[in-house]
Amino acid sequence: MKNSDLPERTCAVCRSKKTKDQLFRIVEKNGEFIYDREQKIQSRGSYVCRTHECVKRLLKHRKYKMDISELTKMVDDLKKNSKDYMGILNAMKSSQFLTFGINMVFEDIEKVHFLIIAEDISEKNDKKIISKAKEQGIKYIHYGNKNQLGEVFGKAEINVIGVKNKKVARGLME
Repeated sequence: MKNSDLPERTCAVCRSKKTKDQLFRIVEKNGEFIYDREQKIQSRGSYVCRTHECVKRLLKHRKYKMDISELTKMVDDLKKNSKDYMGILNAMKSSQFLTFGINMVFEDIEKVHFLIIAEDISEKNDKKIISKAKEQGIKYIHYGNKNQLGEVFGKAEINVIGVKNKKVARGLME
């Protein structure tokens, strides 16, 4: 089956279209939404991206009332499936493959192939970085907080890290 033959669904939070295997499914039961891990509960479901950003925004969403235990299950599944980005970044910190900070990333945007954005970045900067990434066709993820990303380079806080090596970027994306 080709990738184009897979059914696409829309994230209820960020409205991006992805295949079902790239999304969490939530289902309404007795007026409250629950996480459908196996995607088999017989009811109309809604879908949410498998990112910390969308799961966090789901908590504040008015339409989707979810118990905190259901959100915790989703976050646990995210942690199981996520790569150890901090370990990889720490191993590469002295290489010339990484650039960090909003200004430096924007200066090197032509050479950047993958972005790692802090989860606690301001909404204004997040939108600015994401729009630039989409404009350039660069994939990105939200991972860790500003302090964690800053620890990699011995700084107090870092908002974004850009990966300039194509092979390394491909490895981080998979």
